[in-house]
Amino acid sequence: MKKYILGIVLIIAVIFVSGCITSSSDNSGANGTDTPKTLAKNGVLIKYPGSWVVANSGSNDSIMAVADPKSKDASTGFSSVNVNIERKNLSSSLDTYFNQTYSKLFSNSSYSPIAIGNTSVGSYNALEAIYTQDDNGSVKQHRAIWIENNNEVFVILCTAPQDDFQNQLKNFEFILSNFKIT
Repeated sequence: MKKYILGIVLIIAVIFVSGCITSSSDNSGANGTDTPKTLAKNGVLIKYPGSWVVANSGSNDSIMAVADPKSKDASTGFSSVNVNIERKNLSSSLDTYFNQTYSKLFSNSSYSPIAIGNTSVGSYNALEAIYTQDDNGSVKQHRAIWIENNNEVFVILCTAPQDDFQNQLKNFEFILSNFKIT
């Protein structure tokens, strides 16, 4: 049962990665672009776009989240473009846990798979699920990357509205290319 919970919690976390966004100082570089920022905590280090901010997540397994404050909905306080990282103890094989999670998730008609397979993030081999979620007519696209390390699984969930996901790929790829387990 706990195996299914991470997947469901992961999806709920996206909904709760909110505009409970901490403010930060302006890190504009000399050329007018924002200097990337670094966040290190809970055994993970990431770099993220300088215009993004640290966000809070409602997921119990979330260890960090960052979001684009320009995507914050004033009425809900939630950012629609974000990256949430969760860590959970692994009690079965990564493949089994991953497959059970997405089999259960995709049995819900609100979620539609786009691609599932193997990938890599830096030096880490990983599993990946790309899918959409219809949330009352608002369609979000998610890219979930699962990395196993020392009997734990790290799930990096990149989320954006489906019509903006391609535009956000450079930001997501930047974060993924600078992800390290410490």
